Amino acid sequence: MRKVTFISILVILLLVTGYTYWFYYNPYSEGSREGVLQKFSRKGNVFKTYEGEMIQLGFGQRGAAINSQYYYFSVADEKLADSLEECLGKIVRLHYVQYRKNLPWRGENYNKQNAEGGQYVVDRIEKVENATY
Repeated sequence: MRKVTFISILVILLLVTGYTYWFYYNPYSEGSREGVLQKFSRKGNVFKTYEGEMIQLGFGQRGAAINSQYYYFSVADEKLADSLEECLGKIVRLHYVQYRKNLPWRGENYNKQNAEGGQYVVDRIEKVENATY
């Protein structure tokens, strides 16, 4: 009876650990997005996180809002957040990691706002250039 109880508890712990890793720590995708950084702020009730909003312009247009799409993201690194505050109003290319589900200390979950659900965490700036309107 003890052996069955031990194996059952072990299996339950492995399942919970696997679920937690798969949905909260294993990246679903990573890539880059480019657009005009429109908004960047620090917010939250318990966990203060850095949140940003970028406008991606459609059809390769720069300076015109044809078919524009918003991209919402979080930033975990404070030094990166300071750099992004300097980039407001500029065209930036950001590298991100997308997770299936969010952790509150990592930022907001923008399932309803972004085209693809999940938590987008920006980890570096790849390129910055001035916007031409």
